[in-house]
Formats: sequence, C-alpha cells, structure tokens
Amino acid sequence: MTDQLAPSGGTSAVVFDLMFLRTRAMECRLTDEDLTALTGIPTADFGTHLTAHTLPAATLFTLARALNTSAESLLRRRSGPTRRPAPGAAGHATVLHAALLEADRIHPDDLASALEWTPHRLKRAATTLAAHLEQPSSPHRLLYTDTTIHLTTVPGLLGPNQRQNLHNSGHTAASLAPGEAAAVTRLLHCTVTGLPADVPPEQIPRLANRRLLAPSGEQPAAHPDVLFALGLAAHPLTRTEAAADGPASVPAADPTPPPRPR
Repeated sequence: MTDQLAPSGGTSAVVFDLMFLRTRAMECRLTDEDLTALTGIPTADFGTHLTAHTLPAATLFTLARALNTSAESLLRRRSGPTRRPAPGAAGHATVLHAALLEADRIHPDDLASALEWTPHRLKRAATTLAAHLEQPSSPHRLLYTDTTIHLTTVPGLLGPNQRQNLHNSGHTAASLAPGEAAAVTRLLHCTVTGLPADVPPEQIPRLANRRLLAPSGEQPAAHPDVLFALGLAAHPLTRTEAAADGPASVPAADPTPPPRPR
C-alpha cells in the first residue's frame, strides 16, 4: 500500500477483513454509498478490488477513522483465521441478540443479571441491536420498555391464519422459568379454590408480559389462555380480541371439578 508500513510478510500476505469491515459499517450506520465514497470502490467489488495493493494508506486511515477502529484491525493474514470484532458495544449487541433468541420475552433487570451486565451496558447494547435490526432484509425488531425486552417480527410478514396456526400448535410459548411455574401454580390454586391471589408484587409485571396474568383487574388472576389450556375457561384470549376489546376480564372457572384419575 502506498505510504503504509506493511505487516510482516508483505502486503501480499494480508487481505481486508470484509466481515469485520461490514460489521463496523453497520455499527457506525455507514451505508454502501458511504463506503464507496470513502474507498472509491463499489461495495459490490470489495471482494476482488479492495486489496492492500489498490487502497492507498491515506484512504485506509480515513476509512479506519470513519469506522472508529484501527487500520490494522481492517486487515488479516491471508492464511490466518478471520479476525473477530473486539469486545465492545457491537459484541454486546450480538450477545444480546443471542440471549433474546434463547429467552424470548424477559424483564430487562432479569436479562442484565443473567448476562452479568450493568443496566447501562444492556441499554447500549439494545440501542445498537435495534439499529442493526432496522435493515429492510431483517424480519426482527427489538421492543424495549421498562418492564420487558424481546424480539418481535416486522408486522405483516405472517398472516393471521399462519400466526393462529402456530399458536394453536403450541409453538409460540416459551418454557416457564421455575419461579414463573411456582407463581402460576399458586395462582391457579387460588383461582380454583376461590382464595385471594397471592402473587408477589414484583413478579406481576413479568408474569403479565408473559401472558400468564390477566391483562386487567385489581387482583392478580390467571390469564384466560392459561385457564383455557387447563379446561377452566370457555375460550382463549386472542391478541385480536385483546386489541379490539381492551382489557379483558378473566372468565369464571368451571364449577365442575375435573375428573379424578382412576
């Protein structure tokens, strides 16, 4: 490269780390047009024309500054493994994405604790991940509030019948955590026996976000979907009904006790 100290072995031994370059470009919100303007090479030709021989050193340093990284980090040895992004906001965003694919809907405090992060780190990672997912080709979007953080899909990708079929086949609900299972069991016992519900106040937002608690009512009550699954309600509460009718009340439990096992 012009005016550039080549790594040991000469410039023929190094190539651009295109995966790292594109990752950094996404993090810095640089478009293909921005990268073309910085390098003078169309991004479609990066694989063949973006080389240590064709890009002057001054342009390499300009590109590195725009990507908020070092010039050396954009290069890797031809025979060596691909350089991975250094730990930081981008790495955290990737870890967050993986965690949300595992955990589904979760309270931000619980997620930060599970990842052994501070709330500030989680917020920064969420901001970066949300920007990554705002790509036209991405089916995911990130929803982040004070009480929940989870991935959702771009509206309209799945039709109503497709979503309902997934729901009916039981493939949309995540497994219950031990604490959730214990809380729901206590709640169902109270519902069937008519006793006052005993749910710790700090668990209510989490259980409501997981559609385990009814969306309305002064006292915590089991969600209609939970009661329906156990044969204690006439029908489930679909998302369409919830949106059209507003907060729904919990259907009354069937007074007929379930049959005892023989």
